[in-house]
Amino acid sequence: MEYQRRNAGSRSSRAGGAVAVMKDAVERFSSDRCAMMGASIGFYSAFSLAPTLLIVLAITGWFVGRDIAQGRFFGQIRQLLGNDAAAAMQAVVEHAHRSNGSGMAAAFSVVLLLVGASATFSSLNTALDVVFAAKSPKGLAGLAWVIRARLVSLGLLMGLSFLLVVSLVLDAALQTAGSAVFGSSTFGVVADVAQSIFGLVILTFGLGALIKWLPDKRVDFRSALIGGAVAALLFTVGRHLFGFYLAHAGTAGAFGAAGSLAVLMMWLYFCAIVFLFGAEVTASLCQTPKDGNAADVKARLNAAH
Repeated sequence: MEYQRRNAGSRSSRAGGAVAVMKDAVERFSSDRCAMMGASIGFYSAFSLAPTLLIVLAITGWFVGRDIAQGRFFGQIRQLLGNDAAAAMQAVVEHAHRSNGSGMAAAFSVVLLLVGASATFSSLNTALDVVFAAKSPKGLAGLAWVIRARLVSLGLLMGLSFLLVVSLVLDAALQTAGSAVFGSSTFGVVADVAQSIFGLVILTFGLGALIKWLPDKRVDFRSALIGGAVAALLFTVGRHLFGFYLAHAGTAGAFGAAGSLAVLMMWLYFCAIVFLFGAEVTASLCQTPKDGNAADVKARLNAAH
C-alpha cells in the first residue's frame, strides 16, 4: 500500500511538472511575441521556398528518382493545401529548373540558390536566439557567427533532405512488407497507423535537430527532442484541422487569383508558430531565464523527480 501511494504521488508530481512546463511555455510564447516572429518566418519562408524545394527535391531525387520524389511530395501538398497551391508550388520548381545558365552564370546561380535556401533557417536562428535569450557576439566574432549560422542552416537542410529520403524508402518498405504479411485487405489500416507513427518520429527528430543546433547557444538534446515531439504532435493534429478548415471555410476563394498564395502563407505561418512553441517548451525545460518564471518551474520540476 505504501509503495502504491508513493507511486501515485510520483505520477501526480510528474503531471504537475508537465503542466508547469506547458504553462511556462505559453507565457514565454506570449512574452517573446512568437506570433509576430512566426509571421516574419512565414514571409521569409515563402520567398525562399523555391531554392529550398529545389535542393530538397534534388537530393531526394538523387536517391529515389526525381519523378518519384516530386510525385510523393506534391501529392502530400495537394492533400493538405489543395490543387491550386500544389500547382503553384510545382510551377515555381519547374520554372527554377528551366532557368539554368552556364559558366559563371551557373556558378553565381548556385551561390544565390544556397543563400536563398538558408534564408528561412537564418530567420529561425534569429527567432530561436530570442526564445533562448542568446546573444550573438559583435565585430569579427559576430561575422564568424553569421557564417556559422549559414553553414549550419545548409547542413540542417541537407540533413532534413536525408530524413525525407529515409522516410520515402522506409515508407515503400513498409508497404511492401505489409502487403506480404497482412494481405491487401488488412494492410490498409496497419499501414496508415505505421506510417503515422513513423512520420511523427521522423518529424520529432527533424524539429528537435533544428531546436538543438540553430540557436547561438548550447541546448540540451533531450530537451530539444521533447520540444520537437510537442511541435510534431501539434503539427500532425493541426495538419488535419487545417485541411478541414480549408475545405469548409472557402478562404482561398475569398482572395481570388491570390488564393493559392494566401493558403500557402497561412500554412507557413502555422508551421512557424508550432515550431516556436516547441522551442519555448525546450527553453522552459532548459531553464532559460524569462521574467522570473524559471525558478518557479525549476522548483516544480524538482518536486516531480
